[in-house]
Amino acid sequence: MLPLVLLPALLCDAELYRAQAVALADLAEPLNLPASGSTLAESAQAVLRQAPPRFVLAGTSAGGSLALEIVARAPARVAGLWLMGANPGASAGPDGARRLNERVRAGEFAAVVDDLAARAIYADGPRAAEATETFRRMAHHAGPEVFLRDNAALIAREDRWSALGLLAVPTLLLWGRHDQFASVERASEIAARVPSARLVVLEDCGHIPTLEQPDACIHAARDWLGRVSAG
Repeated sequence: MLPLVLLPALLCDAELYRAQAVALADLAEPLNLPASGSTLAESAQAVLRQAPPRFVLAGTSAGGSLALEIVARAPARVAGLWLMGANPGASAGPDGARRLNERVRAGEFAAVVDDLAARAIYADGPRAAEATETFRRMAHHAGPEVFLRDNAALIAREDRWSALGLLAVPTLLLWGRHDQFASVERASEIAARVPSARLVVLEDCGHIPTLEQPDACIHAARDWLGRVSAG
């Protein structure tokens, strides 16, 4: 059975993929591997030390950035890639991200979480309230110190557009139509560089598809895992 390494978004944990991990268990073995480095490079090395020799890889948002860091370092170990809401480039707005860190240091962590939730979850989506509550729960479980560490790592991340050229494996790009952090146009740019990529755009969905449209994610992921197995 394929090992499936699941890399969560900023302030998220294994709950981000809970529905998918259960529904995909007949096709893949879900693995939630700790990745707590102070840089993406350190986190990628930690994942690679713990992961099996070959695995499929899923990442949402910050987890997508980490997934691309892993691809850049060990492309031969990745049998398939599933990205959601990822930005392969260097941080486009480091000043804004640094201001979030300043607010957290000033004691505004709860307000920052609320602001991030409002941007991440599409307010008119069918599961907006539930997805927002789940995001907030994960974020408060993680806490401000985790946010400061991981956000600093994202601010300093390297441009990994070139890593896309290393991908010759089935790749799923699963995007919310209303993603405010990584647009559908960005997903199309990624797809244009990866011949093996399939772009699936989910309506009434924002930045966190696995919470906002869990069933659609399961359907798309099963198709992707089938392509990986066939290949």
